[in-house]
Amino acid sequence: MIEYYKKYLIQCLNSCLKMCDAPKPEQEVDWKKLYRFSRQNGVETDVYLALKNTDYLPPEEREKFAAAYQTALEKQEAENEELEKLLGDFRDGNIPYMLMKGIITRKMYPQEIMRSAADIDIYYQSGYTDRVREIFFDNGYNLAFSGISSDFYKKVPYLEVEMHKQLLSPLTKIGKVFKYNPFLHGITGDGLEYSMNSEDYYLFHFCHLAQHFYESGAGIKFFMDIKVLRDILELDEEYVYLKLKKYKLTQFHDESVKLANYWFSGAQADETTQTYEEYVLDYGAYGSGVIFDFNRTNFGKRNKYVSAIFPNAERLAIHYPDVKENKYKVPYYWIKRAVDYKGTIRERLKTVGSYHHTDFDKIKDFYDKIGL
Repeated sequence: MIEYYKKYLIQCLNSCLKMCDAPKPEQEVDWKKLYRFSRQNGVETDVYLALKNTDYLPPEEREKFAAAYQTALEKQEAENEELEKLLGDFRDGNIPYMLMKGIITRKMYPQEIMRSAADIDIYYQSGYTDRVREIFFDNGYNLAFSGISSDFYKKVPYLEVEMHKQLLSPLTKIGKVFKYNPFLHGITGDGLEYSMNSEDYYLFHFCHLAQHFYESGAGIKFFMDIKVLRDILELDEEYVYLKLKKYKLTQFHDESVKLANYWFSGAQADETTQTYEEYVLDYGAYGSGVIFDFNRTNFGKRNKYVSAIFPNAERLAIHYPDVKENKYKVPYYWIKRAVDYKGTIRERLKTVGSYHHTDFDKIKDFYDKIGL
């Protein structure tokens, strides 16, 4: 049974996309939970825009939402200013690049602030890594994380940039079959800045969504994107479906569009859509860490606590790429991971303990229903 505040959040998002006030709640809303759930899904600015001109929102939560909205505005302004500077440096250094994900999608929303982005995502040719790192260090960034697929840079207070060496993680099923090279297949005017055509961008969005589901799930924001992209982009549907068929994602695509249409276009929901809704609303913006562990380590074959403490080499490679070619270092990286991520592991173990294998049987059945 989905709690009403979650249902009401969807109504708020629907109103935000339509640029109108949210309807008066039909039931009592737990406003504290609504605020927390909005934050967990990265849609607090949208909920605030739908509620700010109404008298439904209590003063305490109104203040929290307003503060989050102001922070989002400041973050977005800083991101746009910094992005212009970084791209100028890339061009000066003759480094080919392509903007991707939220930094592009948010420009398709009625207002840019409606689409928060956790970070700025940029794809670049991996042969330029040393030059890219020099640019970031010169601009006051720290290298927070380096993996096989991307490097992650941070600069206080707001700025986070993920520099991608690959469009999708090669550790997921879709990452292994998704073949697209922006510097061969993309669009460019100057040989440095590249972009995707409408169909390829839409396909990449779905493959990115599939990647999140292969790993841990995905939240509401992905389905808002589906609504916006399908409204804005003029797609060659035949081309899209041929590619989806190649990636074995046609069923997942259809079920995902059905959920987006149910939430944001007034469509009816069948049993699978209702199950899909429950699954998405049960977790945050990027699913569940426990689902991540289940999908990566297969709890069905290994003790769930052992899987959480001693992940296999494939999963270790996400944070420690060196282990991919040096499997003998696995025990060393188990110890290093225990030190580097002891807080995360402790919390993960608590959550893992609350799950039974039958819970994962249900999750597997759900994945089958949506075509994954």
